[in-house]
Amino acid sequence: MKNAMVSAAFAAMVFTGSAQAEVFKLAVPQKGAWETGIAYIGEKAGFFKAEGIDIDPLYTRGGAETVQAVLSGSVDLAIANGILGTIGSYVKGAPIRITGASMTGTPEVFWYVRSDSEIKSVKDLAGKSVGFSQQGSSTHLIVMEALKHFGVNAKVVPSGTPPTSYTMTMSKQIDAGWAVPPFNLDRLTKGELRIVFTGLEVPSLQNQTTRVHVTSANVLNGKRDLLVRFHRALQKSLDFAYADDKALEIYAPYGSVDVATARTVRDKFHPKANMQMAKINDLERSLQQALEFKFLEKPAKPDDVKGMIDILAP
Repeated sequence: MKNAMVSAAFAAMVFTGSAQAEVFKLAVPQKGAWETGIAYIGEKAGFFKAEGIDIDPLYTRGGAETVQAVLSGSVDLAIANGILGTIGSYVKGAPIRITGASMTGTPEVFWYVRSDSEIKSVKDLAGKSVGFSQQGSSTHLIVMEALKHFGVNAKVVPSGTPPTSYTMTMSKQIDAGWAVPPFNLDRLTKGELRIVFTGLEVPSLQNQTTRVHVTSANVLNGKRDLLVRFHRALQKSLDFAYADDKALEIYAPYGSVDVATARTVRDKFHPKANMQMAKINDLERSLQQALEFKFLEKPAKPDDVKGMIDILAP
């Protein structure tokens, strides 16, 4: 009888806590990636519940699609959005706000070709078609900077998510596709694909914030406390993901990999330092790139976009 009463009391407590939790609509680009999986890990580990938050994810292909979800009010916040698209939207008058950094540098992105492709090096991409996710995404920035760095004139093509980019590459709709681990690691190991270049080969990007967390001015003004709690839980999730290997067990099914591969994805491709959230680095360079790649119509300085940034990361 006593045990039944305790169980009933516990059930009531859990129900009450769940009823009081606020639903947080979150846009998540590239489902399965380690970076965007931090929120998933934190949700399963209970960090968001502890802040009174229930995550309701909306998975996107990144870039303009993610920005649209924010500006339409479909979500409260989007994680890991490309900084160029964010800048372009803000300068055009969109009420978009950066609340934290998501990725510094480009340690994880790579471009590949079929193993039977005649393309052996970056120079061979001249006149060829090269995929990236969506307009304004970080992969858009990286591929444009890479081609400029290597002095190659190629056609860049939006190819969506890593799975759709893979399909387009294998069906020869594009010559080179893009991916981030864990996507295509097994195919590289089997020799089905061959890496042509990686984001790490582009020196100009290595200290630059390439992806950011974004919300709208309306949400920021109306739900600031909720956003602060979200960022606090996300930071705890990030710390847990690198301090406790239980995080790898949580991530593995999300990334559709085994735990050993999850460890490789984390330790080899995603240094924790690159995932700091509290500082937007090299904003002036981002503004120069936004102008060069036609996201801006005229030059802008950091002071011109200071209203875009309101860091909530702890």
